[in-house]
Amino acid sequence: MHIILIVIPLIFQIIFGRKAIGGDVKLNFGTICLISFLGQILLTILAFNIIVYYLEKNNNPCGMALVGLVMFSLIFTLILIITMINQYRIIKSNEEDEE
Repeated sequence: MHIILIVIPLIFQIIFGRKAIGGDVKLNFGTICLISFLGQILLTILAFNIIVYYLEKNNNPCGMALVGLVMFSLIFTLILIITMINQYRIIKSNEEDEE
């Protein structure tokens, strides 16, 4: 479940970023990127706290799950930023084609 929390902002960016490019939603692309990025940060913190809670509840002193979560979070944050850049380049490409 913790990995799902980290993936949600990426899925949101892919779906709503594409809709913003097509003009299907009222939010502009910058707002969607901001929501995705802040969501990535907040949901990572939430997943971290959930894992800490379960580790303390089960009296497990090993924190390797937290290291894995941090690494997955960094990977998905990088993928999110790359997705944002690619979608931004698509917007700029469409603007140049219209001119």
